[in-house]
Amino acid sequence: MNEIEQEDNSRKKKRRIIILIVLLLLLLSIGSCAMWQFAQPKADPGATVQTQEGKSDEEIIAELNRQAEESRMTVSVSAKPKLVDGKVRVNVSNVAENKFAQTFTLTQDGIELYSSGLIAPGEVVEWCEAPDAHEGSATVTVQGCDPETGAPSGNPQSVAVDIVAADLSGSQ
Repeated sequence: MNEIEQEDNSRKKKRRIIILIVLLLLLLSIGSCAMWQFAQPKADPGATVQTQEGKSDEEIIAELNRQAEESRMTVSVSAKPKLVDGKVRVNVSNVAENKFAQTFTLTQDGIELYSSGLIAPGEVVEWCEAPDAHEGSATVTVQGCDPETGAPSGNPQSVAVDIVAADLSGSQ
């Protein structure tokens, strides 16, 4: 019987080893899956997800073009604003086709000379008070704004301009 008990003990040891190996493999698999899951990049909570299933290429392109057109904004600024007695003729025009209100700032030499209020689509700011302005390069930065709240919307657009002295002998 001694030999039978030894054989039986040997089988039990083999079973325990096999069960232990299976459990270790199972734990390794679970751990690997957990590590893989946590290592995945997290979705941006502000992202908008759109499905394009069932749409043709033409329909997808038309939808993207529509979205781009809705967010498009035309910026119109005088390239050579005229300077007269501390006033600058900037001619910042928020064209009527824009869907956004605008604000703008005039800066020169790193100093903000003027900051506008909201300019609705179809409105023009012809002149602005800028007593520290002088002839030379300047920047007009136009910011689109939500027409209802006035909050900035999108990225501001900067336009390099060259302020020139007005010719008072003729037309301005």
